[in-house]
Amino acid sequence: MSFPASRVAALFAATALLCQPALAVDYPTRPVTLVVGYLPGGAIDQSARLIANELAKRWKQSVIVENKPGANATIAAAAVAEARPDGYTLLVAATSHNLNKFVNKSLRYDVEKSFTPVAQTVEVPNVLVVNAASPYQNLAQLLAALREKKKPFSYASQGVGGVPHLAGELFKIKTGTEILHVPYKGAAQGMTDLIGGVVDMSFPTPGSAMAYITQGKLRALAVASNERLEQLKDVPTFAEAGLPDFLISTWHGILAPAGTPPEIVEKINADVGDILRDPAVQQAMQAQGNLAAKPQTPAEFGSQLARELKVYGDLASRIDLRSN
Repeated sequence: MSFPASRVAALFAATALLCQPALAVDYPTRPVTLVVGYLPGGAIDQSARLIANELAKRWKQSVIVENKPGANATIAAAAVAEARPDGYTLLVAATSHNLNKFVNKSLRYDVEKSFTPVAQTVEVPNVLVVNAASPYQNLAQLLAALREKKKPFSYASQGVGGVPHLAGELFKIKTGTEILHVPYKGAAQGMTDLIGGVVDMSFPTPGSAMAYITQGKLRALAVASNERLEQLKDVPTFAEAGLPDFLISTWHGILAPAGTPPEIVEKINADVGDILRDPAVQQAMQAQGNLAAKPQTPAEFGSQLARELKVYGDLASRIDLRSN
């Protein structure tokens, strides 16, 4: 018995529609790996582990955080770009993921085309910190010393092309000062040298510095946002401290290999969104020095990344990131 071609095509289409929801409902049926391109203990690693634990509870499956540090997270990104696009290997990226496009000429992947945006998890402004033993009690005192040029100054970052690096270069442009950039292989090492007096300042996320601030080892001078942070209520914004329009933040988010089924992307996005709405998770994020992002759809997250690429592309050309 034969069927008209149109009927066969309709049957295939109907079968595909029936299978798609099942794919999302069944996912995940085995452990999921979140790949983090930084060392354990940093802000990105902390937020990734919090999200992983919450997803594991929901999914009744192990969600493993795998640290692949190096090359400003490009090693981790390359591994995920080459992974099977089935939702079982995901990248926990940060703003530096976009910036790597303008820093690294030999990326083994395309920052945009090799990944599918899934969900933003964190968005937090960067903060200017100095050693607690330094003589600078506020931004005005630090700027005065920088402009006097009686001694050379330096700032630490977690690596060339990261947001702390970009923040430092923008700070130099806006203040007309000279500060040597000292890149490290991760935020923790930079914080250690800042505490030890090897470098003079840094522009990390609160998550990388909060413990040291609480312990009295670092002093926060200003926050690069429009509003003060809840966990740093006594620290002014840059505008309040006398430097207007200095706004820069770091996001964390989940990306999947390009070609990951949209049903799986939507499921992960919905579950992450529910997690971010949980007050207990928001408090846990805040304790890390992170801020839970406002839930977005995958398309909204993708649009944000596209806008950021354009803005940072213009900035990268201005400060010539590739020469640093």
